[in-house]
Parts: sequence; C-alpha cells; structure tokens
Amino acid sequence: MSLDGSIDHWGINPGDAIDAELAAIESSLDTLLTRDPAYWRTSQKKTALERIERLQAKQAALKLRILAAAGDIAEETGAKDVSGWMLTELLVDKKTGRAEVKLAAGIARYELVAAGMAEGVISQEKARVISKALDQVATDPVATTEDLVLAEKLMVESATELTAKKLTTAAKHILTTIDPERFEAAEAKALQREEEAALRRTFFTSRANGDGTVDIHARVSNAVAMRLRTMLDSLAQPRKLSAENRGRKTP
Repeated sequence: MSLDGSIDHWGINPGDAIDAELAAIESSLDTLLTRDPAYWRTSQKKTALERIERLQAKQAALKLRILAAAGDIAEETGAKDVSGWMLTELLVDKKTGRAEVKLAAGIARYELVAAGMAEGVISQEKARVISKALDQVATDPVATTEDLVLAEKLMVESATELTAKKLTTAAKHILTTIDPERFEAAEAKALQREEEAALRRTFFTSRANGDGTVDIHARVSNAVAMRLRTMLDSLAQPRKLSAENRGRKTP
C-alpha cells in the first residue's frame, strides 16, 4: 500500500525532502546543460566524464533500490508488476522494464554489489554481470555459502579493474579461481556427464536413392562433427579448387 503525500506521521512529510533533493539534481543538470563543453578545458572535460560515470552508477543504484521496493505501485495500479506500470506510464519497453526489475531484486541480495553501485564504482552493466554470475554460483551443487561470499568479493574487486566484457569472461571461471582443484574436478565430471548424455542421443541413418546418391540423417557429438567436417573439407577442397581452375563453380 502506498503512502499518500499528505500523510505526516513524524511531524514532517518525507515526500517533501525527496522532492527537494530531486529538484536540486534536476536544477544542477539544467545548469550544466546550458554550458557548452566546446569551451571547456581538457582537464574539465576529463573530470566531468569521470564524475558523470560515477553519477550514472549512483543514479542506477537509486533507481534499482526504488524498483526493489516498488511492489506497491503494481498493487495500486493493478499492473502485474512494476514493469507493467513502467510500460504504460514511462513508455519503457516491457523487456527492458522486466530486466531492470529482475536486476533490482538480484542486487538486493548482494550487499557488496549494491554498495559498489552506491559508491559509483560499479556500473549497472557490470552489476548485471556480477549478479548473474553469483546466481549461478548460488545454484551450483558443489559451491558453498563461503564460496558465494568470496565470489562476490572477488568480482566486485575485479569490476574496478575490468570492462564489463572482460568481467563477463572472468565470471565464467570465478569458481575455478576460488578453488581450482575442487571446481576443475567438478567441471570435468559435469563435462563427462554431458558427453555421455549426448552419446545416448546420437544416431545415424542412410538411404540409397537409386540414382547414385544417398540421403544421410545423423546426430553426432560435437567432437565427431568437427572431425567429420575436417575430413569432408579435405576431400571437397581439392575438387573445388580443381573445378575453379577449369572455370567451373562448385558448392
């Protein structure tokens, strides 16, 4: 249930302070937008870009905090969730709105990630990468609670040194970074189980068409497919080159 702006339980209306703070932010931005960066010194441009990058992370942190506590908006408006209200009132695409609501719930579970955003050192994009990786660690049958805590700490530290793309790569190997011996062994077993499951689904059938051709239908493992492709290329490539040398085009 939402609180009406006129309700005053403590002698002051908290909504007034929030409105004043948001107005101050808007006023500052309006003032900055009247200034032409073409006339700024290089050092001013660098400083502005650095600080705006941090401010964007802080703004994202604030928005996600609000979204995490915005279930009452959906309740009041009859929307399925707050992303439905964002679609109708803010014209935010449903997919984008749902992704932000999901991220807000994820960030609420990870204090270090939320703190990093609030400090302006972790962008929303990096926070998304980290929360997704931590969710996977949390559901890993081999990982412990201590592993999850350490994974969050390591990824938050890495976020200050890596781009979002490189952080995504690092996230894939976070458990083997924590304990190489334990998690590499678990990964090898998982890979073996995957290969065994793949083998159970493989098949090969062939049917002669009576015109010198044969139809083949098969499902094979990745390893077999790569070897087969290599062999077929080695057989087809000389024929292709030979035909091209004679002025003929072959598939």
